[in-house]
Amino acid sequence: MKYRVQEFRSVQRGRTYKYLWLGYSYRNDKGTPTFKCLYNLTSLPEAVVQNIKLALSFDGQVASQAEQVEFISSTPIGAEAVAFHFAEQLGIVDALHCLPELYRKLVLSLVLDRVVEAFPHSRKSLFENLPGSGLARVCGLDNEDLKLQRMYYALDHLFPRQDTIEQYLFKRSCPDRSRMFLYDITSSYFEGNACALAAFGYNRDNKKGKKQIVIGLLADNNGCPISVEVFEGNTSDQSTVLDRIDSMRRKFGIEEMIFIGDRGMLTRARRNDLTAEEYKKIRYITALGRKEFLKFVEDDKHPLQLSLFDREKLVEVEHEGIKYVLSYNPDLEERNRKDREAMMEKTENHLKGIENSVLKGRLCKEKLIAKRLFSKVDKWECAKFFEVEYGERSFSYRRRDDLIESYGAMDGFYVFTTDAVELNAEETRAEYRRLQEVEQAFRTMKSTDIFMRPIRLWNTERVKAHIFICMLAYMIVWKTRKELAEFLKPENELQTSIQTAWQTLAEIQIGKIKIGERIHEQLSQPENTCKKLLRLAGMTMSKIGKRFLCV
Repeated sequence: MKYRVQEFRSVQRGRTYKYLWLGYSYRNDKGTPTFKCLYNLTSLPEAVVQNIKLALSFDGQVASQAEQVEFISSTPIGAEAVAFHFAEQLGIVDALHCLPELYRKLVLSLVLDRVVEAFPHSRKSLFENLPGSGLARVCGLDNEDLKLQRMYYALDHLFPRQDTIEQYLFKRSCPDRSRMFLYDITSSYFEGNACALAAFGYNRDNKKGKKQIVIGLLADNNGCPISVEVFEGNTSDQSTVLDRIDSMRRKFGIEEMIFIGDRGMLTRARRNDLTAEEYKKIRYITALGRKEFLKFVEDDKHPLQLSLFDREKLVEVEHEGIKYVLSYNPDLEERNRKDREAMMEKTENHLKGIENSVLKGRLCKEKLIAKRLFSKVDKWECAKFFEVEYGERSFSYRRRDDLIESYGAMDGFYVFTTDAVELNAEETRAEYRRLQEVEQAFRTMKSTDIFMRPIRLWNTERVKAHIFICMLAYMIVWKTRKELAEFLKPENELQTSIQTAWQTLAEIQIGKIKIGERIHEQLSQPENTCKKLLRLAGMTMSKIGKRFLCV
């Protein structure tokens, strides 16, 4: 590769500007000759520029009158600088000032590494690769600061200050203390069995034989996380609700809120708990489970009746201070139909088996017939769709086609419910659907961008600190998706990976060049796509240079 000094001119508002770039020529993917700028030489003295040109003309064999030119390194810094910029805007950088300086810097490096994927996601890998990197530069870390054990000590310092940091971030992002909050639960598996939090429970990762922890994430109604909590691996979703509400009131001073959770969390029992006097200012939005929904429809005294079902519009009814919003989803209709037919097929096969056993004389006693009948039919919840008659040495059944048809008319319908009756039907549905933001957060934290799992720590406090770091990292990812939305979802509607944005920003590099006895640092000149990303992020090359170049 042959380097050269290239002069470029630009006319702006009638004035001509001259730029001197050091770089090389290549052909891009389209075969077009392109000049790649590595160093901006414009600010260097003319004599120095001439010496560089002379040195390059000798292919590195410098004449006696020329200074020796040496290319030292080129370090990517664009992605790290933008991620740091977003961390500053969110208040994360300021919030970490409650930590001792060294551990503040190390925690910040752990957070940003999860965001930009500078290195493989482990503390050992970060320790090995951090020296001299762009990540070390933006975090203000010197090589002598970097010791592997300090990476783990940073977790020890972070955990006891989690509440303080969350309180600071909440005050900064949620000045209104009376608003809606989204809450959801997930789990993450462990490698090993030593952690006291790890236990067998409902596994969402399809990792059989792996112990896990349960993670509860709280977000504002825009989807930005504000708090995370770690529970033992066998903790049920609904059992965390009241504890989480109490924690929010204690930590953030919230007296009034609308708590939004899914149907598996805000069960009927939990909703009844929220009617107690101590929770009178806590309201909720959730969806009814299928069983509860059908139970209401079957109850003639409840206003939620089949006659109200409408596929074209939302229907809302109010009963005993609770609002119910009936909605329709054609995709759900197909799933409901297939699920019911599958269960009915299992049930009917079971009934046929009993019938054959009775006819062949293998099953005679009424008590044994009943035992065999109800052992499965009740479990499959399809008994109501069949009319069964049995006695000593007799058994018969038939489908209740009229009832099956009436239940089929409810396929695709689901019900939102809230005690915030001032919200209309559209508002209720829209706020509940925001739970998808938390689900997106979990997907991002667990696999797509942050890679929270597998967890290889065993100390309880370090595990909780690790999860907290992943939450802080997701805050930056959330901010990135918001600010770079134009790039991440271009006109052709094909979703662009956020990692593509970081890879594009990696074009911005700090180049070191030694001229004589002096070392000069310059930022590489990015291409147009990279410049667009900087503009969307509210950054400029000059800001990066002023902040992170050594003078």
